[in-house]
Amino acid sequence: MTPASGADFEGDLDRLYQLPLNEFTSARDDLAKRLRAEGQNETAQEIKKLRKPTAAVWLVNQLARERPLDVQRLLKAGQTLTKSQARAAAGKSPQFPKARRDEHHALEQLAKAAREIAERAGVGSPAVAKAAETLRAASLTAEGRELLRRGRLTEELEPPGFEALTGLEGLGQPLSPAETKRARRDDRGEKRRALTEARERVRQLRAEERELATAARSAAGEAERAEAEAEAARSRAADAQEKARAMSDQREAAEADLDRLG
Repeated sequence: MTPASGADFEGDLDRLYQLPLNEFTSARDDLAKRLRAEGQNETAQEIKKLRKPTAAVWLVNQLARERPLDVQRLLKAGQTLTKSQARAAAGKSPQFPKARRDEHHALEQLAKAAREIAERAGVGSPAVAKAAETLRAASLTAEGRELLRRGRLTEELEPPGFEALTGLEGLGQPLSPAETKRARRDDRGEKRRALTEARERVRQLRAEERELATAARSAAGEAERAEAEAEAARSRAADAQEKARAMSDQREAAEADLDRLG
């Protein structure tokens, strides 16, 4: 389906697919009704045709929003696997082993997150297994990757004959002990890099905080000095006004004396 253009409509679709599963149908119908009222009958008909996602598909779409980094890692691995499939079958793809480890790690993380979401939403465990299969299948085609990236999947997917076509029957099976060890080592390396970056970020923020605190204290001091100067100026102005009033009284008295003498 190709929806009508417009940021508002795209936002409506995003909200539709991120709703709790039991709210999808009513929200879809409300959106179609609104579009018809706005004169967009063809788009409304297309919206009305959208099927309520299965629990597995709903989990996948939620993961796209709640775990975008793990989804991105899976998408990257899937793209590398599909590009290097022929060379990998001949044992000539240096990117393939790392992509396979990345795929395995991303699927592990996403399956764990899917179980958490399922428990939170009261979704059964069979849906989690189907969600993992759909995740992997989506990562192996360009269309699937785009739908997964946007959290817009509408149906469960199966791997597109990838293993059979390339002779990679072992793909998607548990990693060997050596591969598992390398995956864990890669994961530890990523965590160390993330920790180093986080520490550097904290150091920078602390330095910026100190600079801003110093600037704030300086500005407060300047404000206090300016207020003191302003108060002194107001006091001088009040004194000058008082003296002017006294001088005016003296002038009026002198004028009265002059009138009596004349």
